Amino acid sequence: MIKKYRKVIQSIIFVGMFVVPLLNILEIYFIKGTFYSIDIGDIGIADPLAIFQAIISSRHINTTMFISVILPILLILLLGRVWCSWGCPYYFMVEGIDYLKKKLKIKNSKPSYDERLPHKTNFIRYGFLIIGILFMGISGIPLLNLISAPGIISSQALVLVKFHYLTFEIFFILILIILEFFYFRFWCRYFCPQGTFLSLFRWKKGLKVVKVKDDCSNCLSCIRACPMLLNPMREADNSLCHNCGDCIEVCPDNKKVDTLKFRM
Repeated sequence: MIKKYRKVIQSIIFVGMFVVPLLNILEIYFIKGTFYSIDIGDIGIADPLAIFQAIISSRHINTTMFISVILPILLILLLGRVWCSWGCPYYFMVEGIDYLKKKLKIKNSKPSYDERLPHKTNFIRYGFLIIGILFMGISGIPLLNLISAPGIISSQALVLVKFHYLTFEIFFILILIILEFFYFRFWCRYFCPQGTFLSLFRWKKGLKVVKVKDDCSNCLSCIRACPMLLNPMREADNSLCHNCGDCIEVCPDNKKVDTLKFRM
């Protein structure tokens, strides 16, 4: 049921990217914006990484900036990186690619589990984030905003609905999608600056997958199901985990007695 609920939420958010600018065309402005920054009534919500870059670039922080990131950061502290697996339109699309590959019987490009891989992955993605921040600090160009997959997708949805065309940014997304056919979750695992930055706020007491029963059948279904190539029985507290719940959904032992569960 977890995956079903997740798909419903993903679908609502994805469709919402097109509905919001349509409402604005109809002069309904209760909600407006993109995933860089969105206003719901009098509440402003912004991408924490975008605000962080703005602060470094301007060397200034104001009340509006501070308030706009409170809700996203609280969400991460309580529920972990759920945005990445439950809300991000790019992740929704790459899961669709997985489904398409299966239907077309295209060889699965997902690597086998290796206990050394999470360390390597974290080293690369945090290194990429640091390089992007340093580049922005030196040049003043918000590079990480320019390669924000959810930001680009939502802004392209707005441009398409309001002005009936797409900008050159869409080619970045198209390239990522093509590469996803050959390299499993490469952007989400190794490079996505938003996901990496959000993982900095992951709290040990927040929502996470926990093995609540020591004995299990050791079928390794949870490891094979994990899109971040983790061992959910031992590595669910790794910052790579985005609480998609796939490991819980696939665990056969859960049908008999609680084994893998979400716990605070």
